[in-house]
Amino acid sequence: MQRARGGPCPLGPCPLLFLTLVLLAVCLAQLSEGASYQQFVTRHFDSPKTSAANDRLYCNLLMQRRGLTRVFCKRRNTFIHAPAGKLQAICARGGTHVSLNLYDSLESFNVTTCRALPRSRPRHCRYRAATGNTKIRVACVQGLPVHLEPTYLP
Repeated sequence: MQRARGGPCPLGPCPLLFLTLVLLAVCLAQLSEGASYQQFVTRHFDSPKTSAANDRLYCNLLMQRRGLTRVFCKRRNTFIHAPAGKLQAICARGGTHVSLNLYDSLESFNVTTCRALPRSRPRHCRYRAATGNTKIRVACVQGLPVHLEPTYLP
């Protein structure tokens, strides 16, 4: 059986489409699998909230302390101000399964989201802050959060 030019593949979906979907699935899996709980804590956990004169200075201080400004100015990062046990619980009884390894928290958390200002440069990164109280969505691996989704964040 010969395939007509420009027509559908004779034996189902075209190999290029299939390959694209497989690569997308692998990338999504690596996004959460490559992360660890310790990296999640370093990037997103700050409880009790570190003291600073104001939220802008808080962001500048924590982004630098956590190593998120060394090679480049991380454009956005959110810090969660809650006990570690409450964050871990999202992956079990404290969360609702959404899809794959994603869970939504049942309760809201105080958070600070830091966004890089234009013209920020590594080692001289400057941030603006947005605070809020919101539910969060995390990716979980082996019962622990490893990635924070920006779904509900300020």
